[in-house]
Amino acid sequence: MFGMQDGRVKISISLSRDLVARIDRTARAEARPRSRVLEDWLRRTARESAARDLEEATVAYYESLTADERREDAAMATASSRAARHLAVDRVPAAGRRQRRKR
Repeated sequence: MFGMQDGRVKISISLSRDLVARIDRTARAEARPRSRVLEDWLRRTARESAARDLEEATVAYYESLTADERREDAAMATASSRAARHLAVDRVPAAGRRQRRKR
């Protein structure tokens, strides 16, 4: 294992010439090393893939709900929305006065 200073590992990969040329253009334009350009591309792709996976799992979950579960979910959403309208999170009380709590 060839560990580097900041927890990085050096690897060897083979890429097509056109892709290397694109990496080089980006590296020159952004004044960054090839490895950083490639790492950023890989991280972005991994993030996008994770977001797609989460979205697909969320859709699958909601599509799997029974009619009763959908009604219960809708009721919870309605109740939560009503309760949220009564929160005083963004209201700033006037100087020297305490704000009354609604009951």
